[in-house]
Amino acid sequence: MTLKWLSRCILLIFLLKTIRCATEDLLDQYVKHVENVNNVNENIYRRNRRDTSTDIVWTHSEVLDKEGKVILRWQPRHQEILFRVEAKTRGYVGLGFSPDGKMEKADIILGWVDDNSGVAVLMDCHGVPASQGSAPVRDEIDNYTLMRGLQNYTHTVIEFRRAFDTCDPDDYVLSSDTVRVIWALHEYDPQRGAEMVYHGENRGYQSIHLLGPPPVAKMSAGHSTSWDVVLENFNIPQYAETLYWCKIFKAPALNSKHHIVGFEPNIGKNHSKMIHHMVMHECELDEEEDIELWETFSRDKGKSCYSNIPSLWDKCLTPLVAWAVGSKGENFPNHVGLPLAEKKHSFYMLEVHFDNPYVKNAVDTSGLKVHYTSELRENEAGVLVTGVAPSTLHFIPPYQTEYKTAGYCSVDCTKELIPKEGINVVSVMLHSHLAARKLKLRHFRAMKELTPLAEDNKYDFNYQQSRSLPQDIPILPGDGLITECTYSTLNRSKPTLGGYTTSNEMCLAFVLHYPRTRLAGCYSIPPVKYFFENLGIKEFYGKDMGEIEKALLEGSIENDSTTTSPNNQESKISPEVDKKVKKHLIDDQQSEWNIVFDKLVIKEPQEFRNLTFTEHLRNMPYNETVFTKTMEKYFYEGLHLTFCRKKHDSVDMNKQIVKLPEFQQYEKKENVQCSYRSKTIYTTHTVGAQSRNSSPDLILSLSYYLLIKVLTSII
Repeated sequence: MTLKWLSRCILLIFLLKTIRCATEDLLDQYVKHVENVNNVNENIYRRNRRDTSTDIVWTHSEVLDKEGKVILRWQPRHQEILFRVEAKTRGYVGLGFSPDGKMEKADIILGWVDDNSGVAVLMDCHGVPASQGSAPVRDEIDNYTLMRGLQNYTHTVIEFRRAFDTCDPDDYVLSSDTVRVIWALHEYDPQRGAEMVYHGENRGYQSIHLLGPPPVAKMSAGHSTSWDVVLENFNIPQYAETLYWCKIFKAPALNSKHHIVGFEPNIGKNHSKMIHHMVMHECELDEEEDIELWETFSRDKGKSCYSNIPSLWDKCLTPLVAWAVGSKGENFPNHVGLPLAEKKHSFYMLEVHFDNPYVKNAVDTSGLKVHYTSELRENEAGVLVTGVAPSTLHFIPPYQTEYKTAGYCSVDCTKELIPKEGINVVSVMLHSHLAARKLKLRHFRAMKELTPLAEDNKYDFNYQQSRSLPQDIPILPGDGLITECTYSTLNRSKPTLGGYTTSNEMCLAFVLHYPRTRLAGCYSIPPVKYFFENLGIKEFYGKDMGEIEKALLEGSIENDSTTTSPNNQESKISPEVDKKVKKHLIDDQQSEWNIVFDKLVIKEPQEFRNLTFTEHLRNMPYNETVFTKTMEKYFYEGLHLTFCRKKHDSVDMNKQIVKLPEFQQYEKKENVQCSYRSKTIYTTHTVGAQSRNSSPDLILSLSYYLLIKVLTSII
């Protein structure tokens, strides 16, 4: 009996120590941790002012709506990101990461601060199809950590953290890709035990880049000046679905060369919402140039860029600044500047692309605000444009989930025009149109691919913000660049070709680098004969491949029915075929690519004879995966007609037909650390009060139960 009683006393002492440890080491430590993280004191929940104090340096921020009601701040770390959302509401705020800007399949958090207790609440949820209801559904695994929450008379602030990749199928993987951040507000907190109240129209989304270096601050007004390069009250004509407008501007009167240190879009009050992109070009004038004539150009309202412009304007084709829809502009790093007013009389050309799909009349005041300084930066920068040269030879078949094309900047071009010490890439703007889904600027050296200079696997046409590199990356002579674009054309029934309209496609990268070199553009397209052969065509009536190449590159072909065949004998196209050509020109007058292709009538092979090339394109078996993947491989990995362009738009090297080199491809090493340890019952994260389902309660309950059992047995 004595031994049994003694053993029970020892167990009693152990349990008392367990209770003490549970209460002090777990519960007290948890409460202390909550107090430290949330800084719970009477000053936090004072309602007479908005408290935004925090010891975290928020390196990035974005206003998510036009009225400034929702501001997102964040700080990327090694394996996680810290977030702070500031919302103009005393109710709940919803924030989500979405693949397409919609709630379905989005990773969503709901947060609020209880009006009575001051307790902050955070819920980890996900969006579901409308058939399952409109409210977000709680995740089985909670991967968000609430750090702090507070509110005042007007605003609610929630701070939280999560891993880049939680390995939870209900969570969105955060990466360097564009992410659509969705948001929603409600004026009241959710009622305990009741369903979430619908937010109504108080919602929206904004695409952002979460990763990358902190943005560079704008140079202070005392050290910089701005120059407005703007089309004032420009009348957009009703007849044009797509319009490229060019206007000459004279640089500000400066006594010496200055540096451009940043730019931003300058959008007037009467903005038409039709601006697609803008490029500011430098005009390279000769010493004996007629300055009076250029002064006249600068006073003129401008001209359509690709028709009837003065031949002298061809000197204004060196890109200096590029902006596209959704971009907020760019402030350059402190060691980089673009040259401005290198000569006493300096002129620039602004090229503006207006996208007018509904062909309406409109008046627009838009352009660029260029920031410049007399304090010259250490390095003088330039812009290199690379990718697929805009051309109808850029071919994308319909009905494709994914189809890749590539523009090749050849090793011969970089070897010839990049200096021995190389150039250093500062930032990259990837540019494509509506069918694009993924873009990448690949970089290889000595037949081994390096880390991509820029990559976006969630491309958003409406958010074409340049990407600053974490560190300057060198491109050396003999390096190769490949601009790769992946398109989705499931909803298109006709081929999509390259061109200048938004319904056409582009695949380009604008590369800001230093030092500035003679190299301004580096492109490729499929060679003309290779293009037609890959699509099964050997010969056309009346035109050899040289004539067709000239027509395609210059955008015109003679409209006659009597032409010269390859053997210099006259060949008469039958009246029946001529009718087909005219019929297609009428039926497809909105399709620019038919202007050339409808005039090409197939002679060989015999099975396609007398079809127009447009008819042939429409009849191809695009639903057969083997066929389209073979086509993709031929155009990507096969022959490329390369162009190496200097400033002044002159070709420094003859056009070359080269095969894309074979190289060891880059493999990204994944280092994923999952944020959750086990699949547990979810609990509502709160700060300011202990959760009802917390583990200290469970330990205490179990310990008290065992203590009662032991005491009962002793008694």
